[in-house]
Order: sequence, then structure tokens, then C-alpha cells
Amino acid sequence: MTTTIAPPTRTALRTRLGDSDQAYLVFAVTVVLALVGGATTGNFLTTGNLTTILNLSSAFGIMAIGQAIVVLGKGLDLSIAGIGLGCAQTTLALMNTGWSTGSAIVTMVIVAGLIGLTNGLLIAIFELPALFVTLATGMLAIGGIGLLVLTQNVYNVPPGSVLASLNGNTAGIPRPVILAAAVFVLAWLFIAHTVPGRLIRAMGDNFATARTSGAPVRPLQVLTYVISALLAAIAGFVTVAIQGSVQTTSTSFAPILFTALTVVVIGGISLSGGRGTVLGVLAGALFVGVLNSLLMMHGLSTAIQDLIRGAVLLAAIAFDAWLHPRDAETEKSGEL
Repeated sequence: MTTTIAPPTRTALRTRLGDSDQAYLVFAVTVVLALVGGATTGNFLTTGNLTTILNLSSAFGIMAIGQAIVVLGKGLDLSIAGIGLGCAQTTLALMNTGWSTGSAIVTMVIVAGLIGLTNGLLIAIFELPALFVTLATGMLAIGGIGLLVLTQNVYNVPPGSVLASLNGNTAGIPRPVILAAAVFVLAWLFIAHTVPGRLIRAMGDNFATARTSGAPVRPLQVLTYVISALLAAIAGFVTVAIQGSVQTTSTSFAPILFTALTVVVIGGISLSGGRGTVLGVLAGALFVGVLNSLLMMHGLSTAIQDLIRGAVLLAAIAFDAWLHPRDAETEKSGEL
């Protein structure tokens, strides 16, 4: 006689949390963290610091939206930091040689789209592992741009250019925040109210069932990586506009990627695919922005900051694994 062992059932608490939008929990934690920061850190709740937090949250929030769309489809994109940093560097380098801002930006948006298309084709058509494909293309983007295009260590944003004007205000609201808000709204409309968006979520929840039902899973996979690459390029433009310059070294690659991944996981986009909301990504971006500001204002060393950020990301991954056990998920779809 064959004995069938039923999969473990989730507890009532885990079921309620798993079925709810994690965004509200993250918003609450962010508010508490901000209040604690205001009580323990001078100048934390000032208008200037809060504006800085919103601006920086806008930059990596845009990048995280692209990553979230890929993860919803049960993918992973490690090239976003290379694309964002590389496109920003190259845009300023081309402007330094006499290109117009518009021509440089359009060119790099096209390049970003082509990198995303390459990622999608290698993963969806040739079925190569997303983890290694996107890590390789991200490093190739940084290395290739540094070898072929860059000629100096630091490039500044030219005063009066479109990029410089992006770091201004409209009706008292920072333009990076306005741009990020537009991206978040468009992403929400895409995921929740379009057929491709709903199919991407269905594909991430159960790839085999989505394919059996006739969903064009291969083109959808490619689409997610193209969207991710384009949003990474936009995030790169926003970042250099806020900072006013960009260094040609690749030392910023890891922190940018780490921040985007942290926002996605903390925001409740399940690594098992098919679960999470755009509102959760917004909550995650604000949480990480507040956390980063507190770490820097307390003057902690880089090592201590990395230790805290790593612990936060590990805790978020463990929480996601607890909500969505891998033994149940792997029956529905394969590993990355």
C-alpha cells in the first residue's frame, strides 16, 4: 500500500498574511521607523531630508518596478544595475563629446532595450538560467561601455540640459517624484488591467498551466526583461540628475542592484513568482529610503551599513519563504 503524505498546511496567521497585501505592513513599519528616526536623529524629519529621501526612493523605486515585473513572471534580472549605471555614464560621455541630450538619451534607451531583448531571448528561447545570463550581460554592459566609450573618471551633468532640469520642482513637487509616480501608476495599470500584465502574473504563479492554456509564455518572458531594462535606464538618468555627476568605476554596481532587490523582496513581490503588488514596491522603496537615510545620518561605517542591509534583506527573504513554502511552489513551476 502506498502512503501519500499531504503537504503541510499553512497556519491561520500565515494564511492571513499570505493572502493580504504586504504593502500595508511595510508602510506601517516605515512610519514607525521614521518616527524613531525623528526622535533619535537630529534634522531627520526636516523638509530637506525628507525631500532627499523621496528623490532617492524615486530613483531606485523605478528600477525596482522593472525588477518586480520580471519576478512576478518568475524570473530574475541582475543586469539592471549595469544597464542603469552604464546608460547614465554613456549618456554623459556622449554629451561631453558634443551630442545633444535628446540624441544621447534616445540612443541609450535603444541600447537598454536591446540588452533587455537579449536577456529575454537567451532565457525564454534558449532556456539559459536567468541568474547567470543577466549577471553576465550586466557586467558586459559596464565593462564594454568603460572600454569603448568612457575617457575620464567623472562626468558632470551639463547645466541647463534636460537631465539637469529633471532635478527641479514642479508646483513644489520634485520632478523625480513626479516621474516615479507616473511609472508606478503605469505599472499598476499594466499589471492589473491589461491582458499581458495578467498573463505575466499567471505565468509566474504556474508556468505550465499558463502555457497549456495558450498563453504566449515565451514572448511574455521576453517582454518582462525588455521592460526591466528600459526602466533601469530611466532610473539611471534620474540618479545622475539628482547627484549631478557619475563616476566611471563599477563600484556602484553592487549597491544599486542590492537596493533594487531589497525593495522588491521587502515590498512583498514573492520570489516564487505570481504574487505581489505595485503598491508593495512603493512601500518597499520608501522603507529602504528611510533606512538608508538613518544609517548615513548616524555616521555608521560602510561595513556596519552593509551588515544591517544584508540582515534586512535576509529577513525579508526568510519571511517570503515562510509565507510561500518552496515545497508547494516547486510543484507548480521550476527553479530559476
